[in-house]
Amino acid sequence: MITLAYFGVQPLQNGKPPPCFPATCPSLAYFAFLGIAGFFVLLWGGLETMAGLLIQQGALEYHTEPLPLPEPGSGSEDENILAMARELQHRVKRPKFGEITSLAWSEYQSWYWAGFKRKGIRKPPTLLLFAGLRERIGAEEWKLLLTYYFLLLKPRSRLLIETFAAIFGPLILLPFAGALISSALGLQASRIYAQFIGAPIAVALLILIFPIAKWLMLRQDRLTAELVGQNALLDLFKRIDSLQLPRIENAKRRQGWTLRLWPMPNITERIRNLTDR
Repeated sequence: MITLAYFGVQPLQNGKPPPCFPATCPSLAYFAFLGIAGFFVLLWGGLETMAGLLIQQGALEYHTEPLPLPEPGSGSEDENILAMARELQHRVKRPKFGEITSLAWSEYQSWYWAGFKRKGIRKPPTLLLFAGLRERIGAEEWKLLLTYYFLLLKPRSRLLIETFAAIFGPLILLPFAGALISSALGLQASRIYAQFIGAPIAVALLILIFPIAKWLMLRQDRLTAELVGQNALLDLFKRIDSLQLPRIENAKRRQGWTLRLWPMPNITERIRNLTDR
């Protein structure tokens, strides 16, 4: 914002920069782009800082060595899961570009979504599942959980538009508002806007990205529950929670502001989200 306030290709007249159109608009757009890019750099730095604090508290895992390779699936349970996954892939039509041909397990795969790994661009995907659930839930529970995974892959345009508008709408408008104020009211007004309006709003947006992402996940759960049955999905989450698996329990250790700002809801929050409806 401050950069925009100082920018001008013509001398100042009566304390005001020259009109935006047509001479300075390309340059103003360029600086607006730099402002947005700087915001994402700041976001990345904030994520790295938060991750470092969580690692120190033991609420986030960090591995200095390469992760072990997923274990290929074998056995009757794996064959049944793979057959269910193929059927769901045909019904949901996700993921595209190749039928699922194999199954693998990893302790480092999240329990709340499935991974789809490819060994090459033209290679068929491998379904990657959380190894902590292996041989711990029944066939019907696996069918419901796989349905939950595959429904998450379906695009929900309205939800994505609402989320994009909530996060990036004000962010995109901030630099253009600064340019208009600079053109209409002069440098001093633009400086005041940048310091006391633009900067606080940008910081607030940076912070709000995390709870908005969590809200998106929880709303996605509610929409999915409408399709598969709220009670059925709730019972499945409670069943997984009752297993007290270390990685799932570790996510519950986040407390206070860490819990509020962490973008991914833990299983307790997901259960409460479906219970409070």
